[in-house]
Amino acid sequence: MWLFRSGIVLLLYTGMGIYTGIRVFRLLKFFLPFSRVFVFWPLYMTFCFSYILIFLLRLDRTPFLRQVAMYSLPALVYFFLALLVSDGVRLVSRLLNKTPFPPGLTAAATGIALCLSVLVMIYGALHARDIGTVHYTITLNKSLPGHPESGVRPGPEVPLRLALISDLHIGRTVDRKWIARAVDLVNLAEPVIICIAGDIFDNDIGSIRDLEGVAEELRRLNAPLGVYACPGNHDVDRLSFREGASADRIQEFLKDAGIIYLQDEVTLVADLFYLAGRKDARPIGIMGGRKSAAELAADLDKSRPLFFLDHQPVDFPRVEEAGADLILSGHTHKGQFFPGNIATARIFKEAGAIHYGYWQGRSAQAVVTSGTGVWGPPIRIATRGEVAVVDINFGD
Repeated sequence: MWLFRSGIVLLLYTGMGIYTGIRVFRLLKFFLPFSRVFVFWPLYMTFCFSYILIFLLRLDRTPFLRQVAMYSLPALVYFFLALLVSDGVRLVSRLLNKTPFPPGLTAAATGIALCLSVLVMIYGALHARDIGTVHYTITLNKSLPGHPESGVRPGPEVPLRLALISDLHIGRTVDRKWIARAVDLVNLAEPVIICIAGDIFDNDIGSIRDLEGVAEELRRLNAPLGVYACPGNHDVDRLSFREGASADRIQEFLKDAGIIYLQDEVTLVADLFYLAGRKDARPIGIMGGRKSAAELAADLDKSRPLFFLDHQPVDFPRVEEAGADLILSGHTHKGQFFPGNIATARIFKEAGAIHYGYWQGRSAQAVVTSGTGVWGPPIRIATRGEVAVVDINFGD
């Protein structure tokens, strides 16, 4: 099914490239009559597929080529959508007036569509760096008596405040300044515990220009009960598919930054509640094995609240059956840019979860964040990077 869907997407994307390419070539011919098909099409299709070629040819370490490739995918999508609107208007006008558009007006329509897509891209690039805060208030059925050593007295009137961030994707795009803004927002919320739901890095920790500076920013995360993280699918060198390639450096880095890294491990936080951090299903779980939710919860005290920190929001009902009270996830970016959010909504609904926001099961609840950074194209449209603040009330 996955291969079938990928093939359909590839065919649609190729069709978009051909559809837009025809219009671009006509625009070129209008201004540059000497333009040649055999020169244009190889160059244009290379641009359209540069998002894939840049990684296949290992050219992603060249900053200029990487930037062009990263923007090629959303640029093509929005140019295609703008042309669809333009052609729709032209079709209606022709049906009403019974006269074709002159070549000059057709060229102008293509130019306008191109300019609109550029403006949308500029907006998306600026908006991606605008991180916000979203708030959730939930009530769990289990009680949580305060513990004298924790300094926390959660209850019906004083909730336990948890900050959830995910998908930082620290690397060539998300740098120290980006992380500093996220840390400031987290600390402003004054949480008692901070959870990072995976994809802390963008595959290659060696690509970070100021690794120690990033560590300094993460050390500023302030929460009495600590900072915890689980791995995501990008927290490993996926180009070599060897877990040890960058996973060891990631663990050392997080330890140095004061972050507790849970990989299929459960910890009892300040004698208050359990926090289970899961390995990501792919590729880390494939290579290193991944315990089921039931295996992680098997020997725990069922009277205590149990939180699951799991990068990908899949099969929430099964995690609920294992005894989870709260599930915290990321991964989806909420599609990151339209119409990706439509696709992720359907994909993760089929996976037994949601792609964003709040989920209510029979006994468990979940929060899925849209993430704090970006992956691939450094833009956000119809989504927003965020810090999720969850106020958790407990029963008597």
